[in-house]
Amino acid sequence: MLHSNQENFKEEKLKFIFFEVTPALKSTNFSCFAIGESVSFFGSWMMQIASIWLVYQLTNSAVSVGVIGFANQAMGLIITPIAGVLLDRWNLRLVLLTTQLLFILLSSALTFLTVSDRITVEWIIVIGLFQGIVKAFDLPARQIILPRLIEKKADFTSAMAVHLLLMNTAKLFSPMIGGLLIAKAGVAPCFLINTISYLPLVSALLTIQMKPIIVNSLSKKLQIWKNLKEGFMYVYDFLPIKYVLILHILVCFMAMTHINLIPIFAKEILNGNAEIMGFLMTASAFGSIIACLFLILQKTVINLEKIIAISAAMLGLSLILFSRSTKLEFCLVLMFFIGMNNSLTFATINNFIQLVIINEDKRSRVTSIFSTGFLGILPFGNLFFGELSNDVGVANALLFSGTSCILGAYFFAKQLPTITKLVKPIYIQMGLIAEKA
Repeated sequence: MLHSNQENFKEEKLKFIFFEVTPALKSTNFSCFAIGESVSFFGSWMMQIASIWLVYQLTNSAVSVGVIGFANQAMGLIITPIAGVLLDRWNLRLVLLTTQLLFILLSSALTFLTVSDRITVEWIIVIGLFQGIVKAFDLPARQIILPRLIEKKADFTSAMAVHLLLMNTAKLFSPMIGGLLIAKAGVAPCFLINTISYLPLVSALLTIQMKPIIVNSLSKKLQIWKNLKEGFMYVYDFLPIKYVLILHILVCFMAMTHINLIPIFAKEILNGNAEIMGFLMTASAFGSIIACLFLILQKTVINLEKIIAISAAMLGLSLILFSRSTKLEFCLVLMFFIGMNNSLTFATINNFIQLVIINEDKRSRVTSIFSTGFLGILPFGNLFFGELSNDVGVANALLFSGTSCILGAYFFAKQLPTITKLVKPIYIQMGLIAEKA
Protein backbone atom coordinates (compact mmCIF):
# COMPACT_ATOMS: atom_id res chain seq x y z
CA MET A 1 0.00 0.00 0.00
CA LEU A 2 2.82 2.38 0.93
CA HIS A 3 4.67 1.54 -2.29
CA SER A 4 1.53 2.26 -4.30
CA ASN A 5 1.06 5.64 -2.59
CA GLN A 6 4.68 6.57 -3.31
CA GLU A 7 4.22 5.73 -6.99
CA ASN A 8 1.01 7.79 -7.14
CA PHE A 9 2.82 10.70 -5.50
CA LYS A 10 5.61 10.52 -8.08
CA GLU A 11 3.09 10.42 -10.92
CA GLU A 12 1.22 13.45 -9.50
CA LYS A 13 4.52 15.28 -9.07
CA LEU A 14 5.50 14.64 -12.68
CA LYS A 15 2.07 15.76 -13.81
CA PHE A 16 2.47 18.97 -11.79
CA ILE A 17 5.92 19.72 -13.19
CA PHE A 18 5.02 19.33 -16.84
CA PHE A 19 1.40 20.48 -16.94
CA GLU A 20 0.22 22.37 -13.89
CA VAL A 21 3.00 24.95 -14.19
CA THR A 22 1.33 26.33 -17.33
CA PRO A 23 -2.15 27.34 -16.07
CA ALA A 24 -2.48 29.89 -18.87
CA LEU A 25 -2.89 27.03 -21.35
CA LYS A 26 -6.19 26.14 -19.66
CA SER A 27 -7.60 29.29 -21.26
CA THR A 28 -8.97 28.46 -24.72
CA ASN A 29 -8.79 32.12 -25.71
CA PHE A 30 -5.12 32.42 -24.79
CA SER A 31 -4.17 29.11 -26.42
CA CYS A 32 -5.94 30.03 -29.67
CA PHE A 33 -4.27 33.44 -29.81
CA ALA A 34 -0.80 32.14 -28.89
CA ILE A 35 -0.84 29.39 -31.54
CA GLY A 36 -2.01 31.80 -34.25
CA GLU A 37 0.63 34.30 -33.21
CA SER A 38 3.42 31.69 -33.23
CA VAL A 39 2.61 30.85 -36.86
CA SER A 40 2.78 34.53 -37.80
CA PHE A 41 6.13 34.83 -36.01
CA PHE A 42 7.39 31.85 -38.02
CA GLY A 43 6.73 33.76 -41.24
CA SER A 44 8.07 37.04 -39.87
CA TRP A 45 11.40 35.53 -38.83
CA MET A 46 11.74 33.83 -42.20
CA MET A 47 11.05 37.11 -44.00
CA GLN A 48 13.59 38.97 -41.85
CA ILE A 49 16.33 36.44 -42.59
CA ALA A 50 15.49 36.42 -46.30
CA SER A 51 15.45 40.24 -46.48
CA ILE A 52 18.86 40.56 -44.81
CA TRP A 53 20.37 37.90 -47.04
CA LEU A 54 18.84 39.43 -50.19
CA VAL A 55 20.16 42.90 -49.38
CA TYR A 56 23.64 41.59 -48.64
CA GLN A 57 23.62 39.62 -51.91
CA LEU A 58 22.48 42.68 -53.88
CA THR A 59 24.94 45.14 -52.32
CA ASN A 60 27.66 43.10 -50.56
CA SER A 61 27.62 45.94 -47.99
CA ALA A 62 27.26 45.74 -44.21
CA VAL A 63 26.08 49.37 -44.25
CA SER A 64 23.16 48.47 -46.53
CA VAL A 65 22.14 45.68 -44.15
CA GLY A 66 22.12 48.23 -41.34
CA VAL A 67 20.05 50.66 -43.41
CA ILE A 68 17.41 47.97 -44.05
CA GLY A 69 17.23 47.18 -40.35
CA PHE A 70 16.88 50.90 -39.64
CA ALA A 71 14.16 51.41 -42.26
CA ASN A 72 12.11 48.48 -40.97
CA GLN A 73 11.86 49.87 -37.44
CA ALA A 74 12.90 53.56 -37.44
CA MET A 75 9.34 54.92 -37.31
CA GLY A 76 8.80 53.00 -34.07
CA LEU A 77 10.76 55.61 -32.09
CA ILE A 78 8.19 58.30 -32.96
CA ILE A 79 4.97 56.33 -33.37
CA THR A 80 5.11 53.63 -30.66
CA PRO A 81 4.78 55.94 -27.61
CA ILE A 82 1.81 57.70 -29.26
CA ALA A 83 0.33 54.30 -30.14
CA GLY A 84 0.35 53.46 -26.43
CA VAL A 85 -1.91 56.46 -25.70
CA LEU A 86 -4.31 55.49 -28.50
CA LEU A 87 -4.38 51.78 -27.61
CA ASP A 88 -5.72 52.69 -24.15
CA ARG A 89 -8.87 53.80 -25.98
CA TRP A 90 -9.11 51.72 -29.16
CA ASN A 91 -10.64 48.29 -29.72
CA LEU A 92 -7.63 45.95 -29.60
CA ARG A 93 -9.30 43.27 -31.72
CA LEU A 94 -9.92 45.72 -34.57
CA VAL A 95 -6.39 47.14 -34.24
CA LEU A 96 -4.80 43.70 -34.54
CA LEU A 97 -7.06 42.62 -37.41
CA THR A 98 -6.11 45.79 -39.29
CA THR A 99 -2.39 45.33 -38.70
CA GLN A 100 -2.48 41.70 -39.86
CA LEU A 101 -4.26 42.64 -43.09
CA LEU A 102 -1.71 45.40 -43.73
CA PHE A 103 1.14 42.96 -43.12
CA ILE A 104 -0.41 40.56 -45.65
CA LEU A 105 -0.67 43.36 -48.23
CA LEU A 106 2.96 44.48 -47.74
CA SER A 107 4.36 40.95 -47.76
CA SER A 108 2.38 40.16 -50.92
CA ALA A 109 3.94 43.19 -52.61
CA LEU A 110 7.42 42.01 -51.60
CA THR A 111 6.68 38.52 -52.95
CA PHE A 112 5.40 39.88 -56.27
CA LEU A 113 8.40 42.19 -56.78
CA THR A 114 10.82 39.33 -56.05
CA VAL A 115 9.10 36.78 -58.29
CA SER A 116 8.84 39.32 -61.15
CA ASP A 117 12.54 40.16 -60.74
CA ARG A 118 11.74 43.81 -60.06
CA ILE A 119 13.03 43.86 -56.51
CA THR A 120 15.59 46.53 -55.61
CA VAL A 121 17.11 47.78 -52.38
CA GLU A 122 14.95 50.91 -52.71
CA TRP A 123 11.76 48.81 -52.79
CA ILE A 124 12.90 46.83 -49.75
CA ILE A 125 13.51 50.09 -47.86
CA VAL A 126 10.09 51.53 -48.77
CA ILE A 127 8.22 48.36 -47.81
CA GLY A 128 10.31 48.15 -44.65
CA LEU A 129 9.29 51.68 -43.65
CA PHE A 130 5.58 50.83 -44.01
CA GLN A 131 6.06 47.57 -42.11
CA GLY A 132 7.73 49.55 -39.32
CA ILE A 133 4.75 51.90 -39.06
CA VAL A 134 2.31 48.98 -38.83
CA LYS A 135 4.56 47.19 -36.33
CA ALA A 136 4.53 50.27 -34.05
CA PHE A 137 0.83 49.58 -33.39
CA ASP A 138 0.89 45.79 -33.74
CA LEU A 139 3.59 44.86 -31.23
CA PRO A 140 2.31 46.84 -28.21
CA ALA A 141 -1.24 45.67 -28.97
CA ARG A 142 -0.12 42.02 -28.88
CA GLN A 143 1.44 42.60 -25.44
CA ILE A 144 -1.53 44.52 -24.04
CA ILE A 145 -4.12 41.98 -25.15
CA LEU A 146 -2.56 39.09 -23.20
CA PRO A 147 -3.93 40.06 -19.73
CA ARG A 148 -7.41 40.21 -21.29
CA LEU A 149 -7.20 36.60 -22.48
CA ILE A 150 -6.50 34.98 -19.10
CA GLU A 151 -8.88 34.66 -16.16
CA LYS A 152 -6.43 35.20 -13.28
CA LYS A 153 -3.77 37.89 -13.00
CA ALA A 154 -1.55 35.38 -11.18
CA ASP A 155 -1.38 33.39 -14.44
CA PHE A 156 0.08 36.31 -16.40
CA THR A 157 3.73 35.33 -15.94
CA SER A 158 2.89 31.80 -17.07
CA ALA A 159 1.06 33.24 -20.09
CA MET A 160 4.05 35.39 -21.05
CA ALA A 161 6.44 32.44 -20.73
CA VAL A 162 4.25 30.19 -22.90
CA HIS A 163 3.75 33.03 -25.38
CA LEU A 164 7.52 33.48 -25.70
CA LEU A 165 8.08 29.71 -25.88
CA LEU A 166 5.78 29.40 -28.89
CA MET A 167 7.33 32.49 -30.47
CA ASN A 168 10.84 31.11 -30.05
CA THR A 169 9.79 27.66 -31.26
CA ALA A 170 8.87 29.42 -34.51
CA LYS A 171 12.21 31.20 -34.33
CA LEU A 172 13.95 27.83 -33.93
CA PHE A 173 12.64 26.31 -37.15
CA SER A 174 12.27 29.36 -39.40
CA PRO A 175 16.03 30.14 -39.76
CA MET A 176 16.85 26.52 -40.55
CA ILE A 177 14.03 26.13 -43.07
CA GLY A 178 14.59 29.65 -44.39
CA GLY A 179 18.31 29.02 -44.91
CA LEU A 180 17.59 25.81 -46.82
CA LEU A 181 14.90 27.49 -48.94
CA ILE A 182 17.17 30.41 -49.79
CA ALA A 183 20.00 28.04 -50.74
CA LYS A 184 17.72 25.88 -52.94
CA ALA A 185 15.05 28.23 -54.33
CA GLY A 186 15.93 31.81 -53.42
CA VAL A 187 14.16 34.27 -51.13
CA ALA A 188 10.75 34.42 -52.88
CA PRO A 189 9.30 31.29 -51.12
CA CYS A 190 10.21 32.83 -47.76
CA PHE A 191 8.25 35.99 -48.57
CA LEU A 192 5.27 33.92 -49.76
CA ILE A 193 5.26 31.83 -46.57
CA ASN A 194 5.29 35.03 -44.53
CA THR A 195 2.23 36.30 -46.43
CA ILE A 196 0.27 33.13 -45.63
CA SER A 197 1.45 32.93 -42.01
CA TYR A 198 -0.75 35.83 -40.84
CA LEU A 199 -4.00 34.00 -41.69
CA PRO A 200 -4.13 31.77 -38.55
CA LEU A 201 -3.83 34.84 -36.31
CA VAL A 202 -6.61 36.57 -38.24
CA SER A 203 -8.78 33.50 -37.64
CA ALA A 204 -7.89 33.50 -33.92
CA LEU A 205 -8.72 37.20 -33.53
CA LEU A 206 -12.16 36.61 -35.05
CA THR A 207 -13.00 33.85 -32.54
CA ILE A 208 -11.42 34.72 -29.17
CA GLN A 209 -13.33 36.35 -26.30
CA MET A 210 -11.56 39.18 -24.46
CA LYS A 211 -12.05 40.12 -20.81
CA PRO A 212 -13.09 43.79 -20.57
CA ILE A 213 -10.86 46.02 -18.45
CA ILE A 214 -12.56 49.14 -17.13
CA VAL A 215 -10.31 52.16 -16.67
CA ASN A 216 -12.05 55.06 -14.93
CA SER A 217 -9.11 57.47 -14.66
CA LEU A 218 -8.93 58.19 -18.40
CA SER A 219 -10.71 61.36 -19.44
CA LYS A 220 -13.23 61.13 -22.23
CA LYS A 221 -11.37 63.78 -24.21
CA LEU A 222 -8.25 62.53 -25.96
CA GLN A 223 -5.21 64.62 -25.04
CA ILE A 224 -2.30 62.84 -26.69
CA TRP A 225 0.57 64.98 -25.44
CA LYS A 226 -0.77 65.20 -21.89
CA ASN A 227 -1.40 61.45 -21.74
CA LEU A 228 1.99 60.76 -23.29
CA LYS A 229 3.70 62.97 -20.70
CA GLU A 230 1.86 61.17 -17.89
CA GLY A 231 3.18 57.84 -19.15
CA PHE A 232 6.79 59.04 -19.35
CA MET A 233 6.59 60.71 -15.92
CA TYR A 234 5.24 57.49 -14.38
CA VAL A 235 8.18 55.55 -15.85
CA TYR A 236 10.70 58.20 -14.76
CA ASP A 237 9.38 58.52 -11.20
CA PHE A 238 9.03 54.79 -10.48
CA LEU A 239 12.67 53.75 -10.19
CA PRO A 240 12.31 49.94 -10.69
CA ILE A 241 10.71 50.42 -14.12
CA LYS A 242 13.09 53.29 -14.91
CA TYR A 243 16.21 51.20 -14.24
CA VAL A 244 15.03 48.11 -16.15
CA LEU A 245 14.04 50.25 -19.13
CA ILE A 246 17.49 51.90 -19.18
CA LEU A 247 19.06 48.43 -19.32
CA HIS A 248 16.49 47.33 -21.92
CA ILE A 249 17.36 50.27 -24.19
CA LEU A 250 21.08 49.58 -23.84
CA VAL A 251 20.65 45.86 -24.62
CA CYS A 252 18.43 46.67 -27.62
CA PHE A 253 20.99 49.10 -29.04
CA MET A 254 24.15 47.15 -28.21
CA ALA A 255 23.23 43.46 -28.16
CA MET A 256 20.02 42.67 -30.03
CA THR A 257 21.55 44.14 -33.18
CA HIS A 258 23.75 41.04 -33.43
CA ILE A 259 20.99 39.35 -35.48
CA ASN A 260 21.69 41.60 -38.47
CA LEU A 261 25.43 40.87 -38.20
CA ILE A 262 25.07 37.07 -38.34
CA PRO A 263 24.85 36.85 -42.19
CA ILE A 264 28.02 38.97 -42.43
CA PHE A 265 29.79 36.90 -39.76
CA ALA A 266 28.77 33.66 -41.49
CA LYS A 267 30.18 34.80 -44.83
CA GLU A 268 33.28 36.78 -43.79
CA ILE A 269 34.49 34.92 -40.68
CA LEU A 270 33.18 31.38 -41.24
CA ASN A 271 33.34 31.50 -45.06
CA GLY A 272 29.81 30.05 -45.13
CA ASN A 273 26.59 30.49 -47.07
CA ALA A 274 22.87 30.85 -46.27
CA GLU A 275 22.77 27.36 -44.73
CA ILE A 276 25.52 28.27 -42.23
CA MET A 277 23.60 31.43 -41.39
CA GLY A 278 20.50 29.30 -40.83
CA PHE A 279 22.37 26.95 -38.49
CA LEU A 280 23.66 29.86 -36.41
CA MET A 281 20.20 31.41 -36.13
CA THR A 282 18.71 28.02 -35.25
CA ALA A 283 21.24 27.53 -32.44
CA SER A 284 20.24 30.96 -31.09
CA ALA A 285 16.55 30.05 -31.28
CA PHE A 286 17.15 26.76 -29.45
CA GLY A 287 18.78 28.75 -26.65
CA SER A 288 15.73 31.01 -26.57
CA ILE A 289 13.45 28.01 -26.10
CA ILE A 290 15.53 26.80 -23.15
CA ALA A 291 15.20 30.28 -21.62
CA CYS A 292 11.41 30.14 -21.99
CA LEU A 293 11.25 26.67 -20.42
CA PHE A 294 13.29 28.00 -17.50
CA LEU A 295 10.73 30.77 -16.97
CA ILE A 296 7.79 28.37 -17.26
CA LEU A 297 9.31 26.08 -14.59
CA GLN A 298 9.85 28.98 -12.18
CA LYS A 299 7.61 28.52 -9.14
CA THR A 300 7.80 32.20 -8.17
CA VAL A 301 8.18 35.58 -9.83
CA ILE A 302 10.24 36.96 -6.98
CA ASN A 303 13.81 38.03 -7.77
CA LEU A 304 13.16 38.67 -11.47
CA GLU A 305 15.44 41.69 -11.18
CA LYS A 306 18.38 39.46 -10.21
CA ILE A 307 17.75 37.19 -13.22
CA ILE A 308 17.80 40.31 -15.42
CA ALA A 309 21.23 41.37 -14.13
CA ILE A 310 22.78 37.90 -14.51
CA SER A 311 21.35 37.17 -17.97
CA ALA A 312 22.41 40.59 -19.32
CA ALA A 313 25.98 40.02 -18.09
CA MET A 314 26.06 36.50 -19.57
CA LEU A 315 24.74 37.85 -22.88
CA GLY A 316 27.64 40.29 -23.04
CA LEU A 317 30.19 37.58 -22.20
CA SER A 318 28.75 35.23 -24.84
CA LEU A 319 28.97 37.95 -27.51
CA ILE A 320 32.61 38.65 -26.62
CA LEU A 321 33.56 34.97 -26.89
CA PHE A 322 31.57 34.60 -30.13
CA SER A 323 33.39 37.56 -31.67
CA ARG A 324 36.73 35.83 -31.09
CA SER A 325 35.64 32.43 -32.50
CA THR A 326 36.40 31.16 -36.00
CA LYS A 327 35.27 27.52 -35.68
CA LEU A 328 31.67 26.71 -36.60
CA GLU A 329 31.29 24.23 -33.72
CA PHE A 330 32.26 26.83 -31.09
CA CYS A 331 30.14 29.47 -32.79
CA LEU A 332 27.05 27.24 -32.65
CA VAL A 333 27.52 26.62 -28.92
CA LEU A 334 28.04 30.32 -28.24
CA MET A 335 25.03 31.28 -30.37
CA PHE A 336 22.99 28.95 -28.15
CA PHE A 337 24.07 30.95 -25.08
CA ILE A 338 23.56 34.26 -26.89
CA GLY A 339 20.01 33.29 -27.82
CA MET A 340 19.27 31.94 -24.34
CA ASN A 341 20.49 35.01 -22.46
CA ASN A 342 19.07 37.46 -25.00
CA SER A 343 15.58 35.97 -24.65
CA LEU A 344 15.92 35.56 -20.88
CA THR A 345 16.85 39.23 -20.49
CA PHE A 346 14.06 40.46 -22.78
CA ALA A 347 11.36 38.18 -21.34
CA THR A 348 12.26 38.81 -17.71
CA ILE A 349 12.30 42.58 -18.20
CA ASN A 350 8.86 42.37 -19.84
CA ASN A 351 7.49 40.12 -17.08
CA PHE A 352 8.89 42.39 -14.38
CA ILE A 353 7.38 45.53 -15.91
CA GLN A 354 3.94 43.96 -16.42
CA LEU A 355 4.01 42.56 -12.90
CA VAL A 356 4.80 45.80 -11.05
CA ILE A 357 2.39 48.06 -12.98
CA ILE A 358 -0.38 48.77 -10.47
CA ASN A 359 -2.35 51.37 -12.44
CA GLU A 360 -4.15 49.72 -15.35
CA ASP A 361 -4.61 53.09 -17.07
CA LYS A 362 -0.81 53.26 -17.47
CA ARG A 363 -0.29 49.74 -18.83
CA SER A 364 -0.65 50.56 -22.54
CA ARG A 365 1.62 53.59 -22.28
CA VAL A 366 4.34 51.80 -20.28
CA THR A 367 4.14 48.79 -22.61
CA SER A 368 4.52 51.08 -25.64
CA ILE A 369 7.59 52.72 -24.06
CA PHE A 370 9.02 49.23 -23.51
CA SER A 371 8.23 48.35 -27.14
CA THR A 372 9.99 51.53 -28.26
CA GLY A 373 13.22 49.90 -27.09
CA PHE A 374 13.30 47.47 -29.98
CA LEU A 375 11.03 49.30 -32.42
CA GLY A 376 12.69 52.70 -32.00
CA ILE A 377 16.14 52.16 -30.50
CA LEU A 378 17.04 48.88 -32.24
CA PRO A 379 17.02 50.40 -35.77
CA PHE A 380 19.58 53.01 -34.71
CA GLY A 381 21.65 50.15 -33.32
CA ASN A 382 21.36 48.36 -36.65
CA LEU A 383 22.52 51.48 -38.46
CA PHE A 384 25.38 52.09 -36.03
CA PHE A 385 26.67 48.52 -36.05
CA GLY A 386 26.30 48.25 -39.82
CA GLU A 387 28.65 51.22 -40.18
CA LEU A 388 30.91 49.99 -37.37
CA SER A 389 31.21 46.55 -39.00
CA ASN A 390 32.15 48.22 -42.26
CA ASP A 391 34.90 50.25 -40.52
CA VAL A 392 36.42 47.83 -37.99
CA GLY A 393 35.07 44.45 -39.11
CA VAL A 394 32.13 42.39 -37.88
CA ALA A 395 34.16 40.55 -35.20
CA ASN A 396 35.32 43.78 -33.53
CA ALA A 397 31.82 45.22 -33.74
CA LEU A 398 30.48 42.19 -31.84
CA LEU A 399 33.29 42.56 -29.29
CA PHE A 400 32.24 46.16 -28.63
CA SER A 401 28.60 45.02 -28.38
CA GLY A 402 29.37 42.42 -25.71
CA THR A 403 31.60 44.75 -23.67
CA SER A 404 28.92 47.45 -23.58
CA CYS A 405 26.33 44.90 -22.48
CA ILE A 406 28.47 43.79 -19.52
CA LEU A 407 28.97 47.41 -18.42
CA GLY A 408 25.20 47.96 -18.56
CA ALA A 409 24.57 44.83 -16.49
CA TYR A 410 27.08 46.06 -13.89
CA PHE A 411 25.30 49.43 -13.60
CA PHE A 412 21.94 47.68 -13.21
CA ALA A 413 23.30 45.28 -10.57
CA LYS A 414 24.37 48.30 -8.49
CA GLN A 415 20.70 49.39 -8.37
CA LEU A 416 19.34 46.02 -7.18
CA PRO A 417 19.03 46.95 -3.46
CA THR A 418 16.91 49.99 -4.35
CA ILE A 419 14.75 48.03 -6.81
CA THR A 420 14.14 45.17 -4.35
CA LYS A 421 13.15 47.60 -1.59
CA LEU A 422 10.63 49.43 -3.80
CA VAL A 423 8.92 46.37 -5.33
CA LYS A 424 8.56 44.48 -2.03
CA PRO A 425 5.35 46.35 -1.01
CA ILE A 426 3.86 45.56 -4.42
CA TYR A 427 4.63 41.86 -4.01
CA ILE A 428 3.05 41.94 -0.54
CA GLN A 429 -0.05 43.67 -1.90
CA MET A 430 -0.37 41.02 -4.62
CA GLY A 431 0.04 38.23 -2.08
CA LEU A 432 3.25 36.95 -3.65
CA ILE A 433 5.21 37.21 -0.41
CA ALA A 434 4.25 37.37 3.25
CA GLU A 435 4.24 40.79 4.89
CA LYS A 436 7.09 39.86 7.25
CA ALA A 437 9.21 38.24 4.48
